[in-house]
Amino acid sequence: MPLGEEFIVLALIFGILIGIISSIVGIGGGILFIPTSIFIFGFSLKESIVISLFSMTGLNISASIRYMKMKLINYRLSIIYNIWDFPGVIVGAWVTTIITQNILSGICGALIISLSIILFRRNNKDNLEKEITPSSKKGEINQKKNKLGVNNPVIASISSFSGGFISGLGGVGGGTADTTTMIILGLDPKEAAATSEFAMVFTSLSGVIIHLLFGTYSGSLLWPIIMTLGGIIGAQIGTYLTTKIESKIVRKLLAVFAFYTGVLLILLMFNIGW
Repeated sequence: MPLGEEFIVLALIFGILIGIISSIVGIGGGILFIPTSIFIFGFSLKESIVISLFSMTGLNISASIRYMKMKLINYRLSIIYNIWDFPGVIVGAWVTTIITQNILSGICGALIISLSIILFRRNNKDNLEKEITPSSKKGEINQKKNKLGVNNPVIASISSFSGGFISGLGGVGGGTADTTTMIILGLDPKEAAATSEFAMVFTSLSGVIIHLLFGTYSGSLLWPIIMTLGGIIGAQIGTYLTTKIESKIVRKLLAVFAFYTGVLLILLMFNIGW
């Protein structure tokens, strides 16, 4: 049973906190909004998913507007991730009808944990190479990155599909996987976070529209509206803080949340979680 409306201010506070964290590290926020809605405010899983999608849409749009002004968004790469995310979600959902979801969730969880460890251990080797490499060599290095801003567009497409697949499979991890792989592929952590937030606008907005059409959410709209407002405010604060935080800190924060996502997926393998 959901909490009474006298706790609505608490929902605003949690929305702001989640918005700050999500916009800094470049995650949609679903892995935080859903458990918060279930375990703190008492909503069902279906209701929590809709509340999460509402909040994520406001958060993503708010963060994207700020990141646009900061010129941190890689638009070409965001299109690639948008194109491949959706098929990945469909395939992930389809695979659950063939193979036990528990086993696949565990595999995906282990994969994301591995990515988080790689991300956490990643040093500033690329930056050091740029500093000690002659200018002629620098030109050769820069040519390796195409207009997408990454070293390998094929792997970028595969990683985008994988992020959607993981999201369709376990309901979490899409944004986390996308931002993580962008960084591993060579994008600066801040640019990866901004690009991921922009790419997720279409996905979260589509989810809201679909759920509204199917009437999944029948509760008061006050809760999703307040949580969305919190996400919008938090995203503005988070994107501002991004300018004050070093890229390596953003990378390590993302590694922590990627690890957290992987743990959630492994818990789902044992039917533990929401």
